Amino acid sequence: MSNVVKHWKLQRYSAIANLILAFWLAISILCIQNNSFQETISWVKSPLNAIFLSIFFITSFLHMSLGLQVVIEDYVSNILLRKRLIVVIKSLSWSLVTLSILLILKIVILN
Repeated sequence: MSNVVKHWKLQRYSAIANLILAFWLAISILCIQNNSFQETISWVKSPLNAIFLSIFFITSFLHMSLGLQVVIEDYVSNILLRKRLIVVIKSLSWSLVTLSILLILKIVILN
């Protein structure tokens, strides 16, 4: 299977995961909107919620990275600039994923 097909499939799978997780997150936020700060922290500390939040961030930033890569490949004609932009996008994406998960872990472990 070519890299283009893998990229396309990964983008579609991440979109499906995002759709499901965004629906879960929207309903969850509606359910906890009147909670106090401590009740909201308790909600995040729940293992299932912490895992779903982490997966949501992973799939969201992955999907963002894949989509931006396609846009860059389609509209940036300078090969060197294109490669550098893709590296920056991927690095930023994984940095944000790491930061998001670390912050969730901070809430789960320290609070």
